[in-house]
Amino acid sequence: MSTAASPGPDDDLPARIDAILARRHALVAPVRAELEWWQRVDAQLSGLAAAVAVLRDHPSTPDELRAGLGAFGLDGRVDEVRSGVAEATRLLRVLSARFARGTITVGVSGKARVGKSTLLQSISGLADDQIPTGKGLPVTAVRSRIRHSETAERATLSLHTFETFAAEVLAPHHAQLGLPGLPTSLEEFAQWPYPVPAAPGEQSTDPAAPPSHATLVKRLRDMQAALPSYAGDLVGGDRELHLDELRPYVAYPTNAELGGAGGVSRRYLAVRDLRIETRFPHNRVQRLAVVDLPGLGEVAAGADAHHVEGLQNEVDVVLLVKRAMGDEAYWGEADARTLDLLDIARGFVAKRDFVLLVLNQGGVDPAMATTLRDDVTREVNMGRPDRFFRVVETDAADPDDVHRRVLAPVLDHLAERLPEMDAEVLEATRAQTQVVVDRVDVLVGDLSRVLATVRAATGSAAEDLDRRARRLRQDVAAGLQELVARLREQARDAAEDPEYVATVEAAYAATREWITSGLGVGEEAWRDEGLRRMRVDSFSGGYAGEELNRVRVEISDSFERIDAFFADRVEKLWTDVAGVLGAELGGLLADPRTGATDPGTGHDALDRFADLLDAAQPPCPRLRRAVRTLRGIRLDYRSQLHPRVRSELDGLALELPDPQTGQLRTQITVAATAAGAEELYRFVLRMAEQAAYLTQKALLREAVTPALVLHAAAEQFEDTVIRSGESEVEFRRLADAYKNDIWPGVYREMDAANARFTAVTRARDLLVATLGARKEEQS
Repeated sequence: MSTAASPGPDDDLPARIDAILARRHALVAPVRAELEWWQRVDAQLSGLAAAVAVLRDHPSTPDELRAGLGAFGLDGRVDEVRSGVAEATRLLRVLSARFARGTITVGVSGKARVGKSTLLQSISGLADDQIPTGKGLPVTAVRSRIRHSETAERATLSLHTFETFAAEVLAPHHAQLGLPGLPTSLEEFAQWPYPVPAAPGEQSTDPAAPPSHATLVKRLRDMQAALPSYAGDLVGGDRELHLDELRPYVAYPTNAELGGAGGVSRRYLAVRDLRIETRFPHNRVQRLAVVDLPGLGEVAAGADAHHVEGLQNEVDVVLLVKRAMGDEAYWGEADARTLDLLDIARGFVAKRDFVLLVLNQGGVDPAMATTLRDDVTREVNMGRPDRFFRVVETDAADPDDVHRRVLAPVLDHLAERLPEMDAEVLEATRAQTQVVVDRVDVLVGDLSRVLATVRAATGSAAEDLDRRARRLRQDVAAGLQELVARLREQARDAAEDPEYVATVEAAYAATREWITSGLGVGEEAWRDEGLRRMRVDSFSGGYAGEELNRVRVEISDSFERIDAFFADRVEKLWTDVAGVLGAELGGLLADPRTGATDPGTGHDALDRFADLLDAAQPPCPRLRRAVRTLRGIRLDYRSQLHPRVRSELDGLALELPDPQTGQLRTQITVAATAAGAEELYRFVLRMAEQAAYLTQKALLREAVTPALVLHAAAEQFEDTVIRSGESEVEFRRLADAYKNDIWPGVYREMDAANARFTAVTRARDLLVATLGARKEEQS
């Protein structure tokens, strides 16, 4: 990591950073897909363990199988593997968060009072009201994310609810102190009986407690005492503030505030997180963010873990700030612990790429600065400068110096190294997750060997089921063949079908009634409108043509009344097929709403049967497709019959071709008088009656068509269900999946153990298939 001055303004750093972020974003989808895969594996492992436990613990399970499963030790092994799965998903979430970030993010860490906040001010251009600094007491109380923005100047607080405050702030303190229980409301917290810390010189009530416990108890009591100052902020959600309003939400009380009269405000306790957008003074890279974390080394329950968690998936590099303070100018034990935490947080990133040591030498005596520099070289880099960690020096209070000696080198380093860092993290993460995959593979293989040592069911039971499945197919075939034969006879006699004839004649009668009652408007109204139109148009053709068209459409639509007849015939076919199936399938098609063994309406019964075929394990896709095809048949006037009778309506047009010349000729022209309107009405009435009559006759001639459609559909269904190449196999699957419904009581006792064994093998096979799909994708 070079410490030279940054290149000139014409360098390509912004474009390089944008390209890196674009490459990262392209990796988000595959990483999230892998994360979903692991979640499926975890669910399948849980299901496998549950199925094995049921099989192992059931009294009817053979002793040799129970002994084998007990020796296998599945419970402990599954727990162990699921722990590995949990770690794999955690690593992938970290990776997803890394690749999904829209910024290059620099973390700033270090103990309190080393100039960390001052350094952040120099980078971001913010002041004490947004990033508090101070002497003596720690001042930064809230973790902040600060992003460069060309346009926005705002702060967004993420606020606690009382529930999250109790879980994330109070619970760690209670756990570390060993305090039982936890407040469940603001009112309960306000009255919670926290112990009183021992006064100086007094004996503690718990002599074995470490000194930090007294500090933690005081913290809890201080939170409790200050509750009125932040109770109103425990509302959850986000709150946007002007930057000038921010300080009370991010800073600990000052020494003066702590020593003053009256209550102390601690509004920062209501803040979970803080996001700041502002224009950085040195904005060489637009998509830049810095993360400010509260200082390490404070006595705060879970603070170090929270620090590490924040770094693992949020930052690309960490600036660890160190400064000589008072008479201390050395790398101490607390600094080493901090570096250890960062070593955990870096994950799979090389430590040299992840951490940069920043020595804040601003205002430090030169001799002390030299002492600190030399001690860091000895203690951290084993006597060789920059051997393990790069070290830079700066005056944290000088923005130009910070930019030149810290920020610019860091950004140049990231532009050069981030692609390789990302690749290393991705490769290492996948290597770690592959180890877990291998452990799952071994687990499944060992379980398969145990299962293979014992037969799940007797041969006689399997043979009996084979025989019953064959007979089931034969009996269904007989019933369907009888139905198809009956439909064939109906098709032959369809021309004499009295129901169809009556339906067509009823539609014709209704149509003729519409015609003779005045074409839908009444004779007088029709003639009056016709006369008015002809006088306006000065000829009769416009009104005559429009009315002939209207009448043609009306007659065509009126015969759609026969669709109710067709719907009944289709439903009857479905009901007949469902009856054939229901007669052989026991209670399998029973209506679940009534509990009756009768399958109920045909369409409902067939839909249930299709779902059952799909749910069988393994499923019966060819049989299901046949049922769905049968359910999809359509029989209606507009689709099947209207195209065949449409020509009978052709006469309802003003102009028709001359049979001799082929030239169009006008059928009627009348004078624009009352007599002409009367003549035109009679003409349209006559043409309408003729068209309706011809349509009726044509429909009666087509009486066989609906019967042929139904016969063809039933015949195709029977052919597919009984004679397709998969028919025999799928009937065996159907029998196996639902034998206790089809033949109740026959297999229930015999098959109880087999069902439990099958549940285990299915859970295992599902897991094997999931693992196999991953291997196939990777090959």
